[in-house]
Amino acid sequence: MASEKFSQRMRGEQLPYSLLHVPVSDMRDGQSVNQCFLVKQKTHRSTRSGDPYLEITLSDRTGVIAARAWTNAANRYASQFSEGEFVTVQGRVETYRNKLQIIVESIHRLSEQEQGSGFDPDLLVSTSNRDRDEMWTELIELVETIEPEDLRQLTLNLLEKNKEQFIEHPAAVSNHHAYLGGLIEHTLEVAQGVSEFATRNPGLGLHHGLATAGAVLHDIGKIIELENPIAAIYGFDGQLIGHLLLGRDMIRDEAKSMTWTDDRLPKLLEHILISHHGELQYAAAMLPKTAEAIAVYHFDNLSAKLNMIRMHIQNDAEEGDFTDWERNLSRRFFKGLDR
Repeated sequence: MASEKFSQRMRGEQLPYSLLHVPVSDMRDGQSVNQCFLVKQKTHRSTRSGDPYLEITLSDRTGVIAARAWTNAANRYASQFSEGEFVTVQGRVETYRNKLQIIVESIHRLSEQEQGSGFDPDLLVSTSNRDRDEMWTELIELVETIEPEDLRQLTLNLLEKNKEQFIEHPAAVSNHHAYLGGLIEHTLEVAQGVSEFATRNPGLGLHHGLATAGAVLHDIGKIIELENPIAAIYGFDGQLIGHLLLGRDMIRDEAKSMTWTDDRLPKLLEHILISHHGELQYAAAMLPKTAEAIAVYHFDNLSAKLNMIRMHIQNDAEEGDFTDWERNLSRRFFKGLDR
């Protein structure tokens, strides 16, 4: 039920606060809101007449919702919370351009006392539907199929040195796999697709080990690029360098400590990382020039696009068989036969 306690819906436990929580996925136009969220983004704006207001992105474990704090609320509460903090919000839900948003009447960060004994932040943080430890096991099993051995060892070394961040990080600030565990979920989708395609199509000339290693490591630079996984932002290195080159440097540093049967392999692996966005206008540092790089680019793009579509359908409030307009992909989507 939309009005049941959030904890009853998620885990059958008592929340540390007494408010009834309507999950984001269950919110409807006209509902009153008095509950806790995570602030994922906060931006200061001005109306055409110059009055200040706040654009806010709020989340719980079931999804994200836009919020607006107009002039009076913005003036009063703008200094009382920041991105990445848990907050209590009072307001109402309304529809704007066929999407739900919350009009904020009051908003403030949860105090240390309010976040005391029993508070479980995971209930307010979007996370992968898949178990992260299970995905890690699947990924390592896939890495064990990589040949030659030195390429396999480099891939294992980088994963194991960065396991904690790799299984926690989102894959992006927004758009695709933008939740805890999103990076490993996306990586596993890409790597499994590339590995199986290379295995099933030997006549295409794909080097299975190189293609699979590139797929596994293609986004590893995001553990440096993105900070604060629960409300990800681009860090200093992320703003100035980006994950393609950050990941390339991680591979280069690791490769220096190893002896290679073919010293072209680490360079070919670096090429996959710096070219996996496919086109220069999409921030690729180089156009893909190997079969393995092209394969990783297309499977990476496929995983990202399908996740964007799934999340858009999941969060859509439009009636009928088709969603509201998806601005990133510039179209409406069929919601599926099972709806």
